[in-house]
Amino acid sequence: MTGRLVAGPALCRLVGLLVCLLALTGCTSSFTEGTSATPARPDGSLEAARSKLGLVAQDPCYTARDVDRRWRRCGRWEEEVLNVGNAAAGARPGDREITDPAAAVRAGHERFVRGGCAAGAPPDPGVCVAAVEETRTAVTRLARGIASAR
Repeated sequence: MTGRLVAGPALCRLVGLLVCLLALTGCTSSFTEGTSATPARPDGSLEAARSKLGLVAQDPCYTARDVDRRWRRCGRWEEEVLNVGNAAAGARPGDREITDPAAAVRAGHERFVRGGCAAGAPPDPGVCVAAVEETRTAVTRLARGIASAR
């Protein structure tokens, strides 16, 4: 009987340790299902768009002088700026200083995708360079619009 009393708390500590380890590795989704906590949602605020824009503006697809050599690596950047533009326009749907540049970002992105640039093997690389430059110009306009919004 004494062995069971000692093993009981040790087993509880071991199970607790396993639960902690699973939580640290992200394997606890089954343990948290059914809780009353609301699921995490991305922040669609203008402040979030402003922060994200600050990050995409540091990317070489935005800062590089030689787009001719860089455009093949800009597919992900194009996707990111599209998301930022959509978030900003969603946060301020009545503000044309934001919605117009966001629409221009969308147009540049669509041109990039339509031209086969996202696949990396377009029939005309000049289309891809022009699309990235178009998106870059729109991002600059979007940054000005977001900066002026309060």
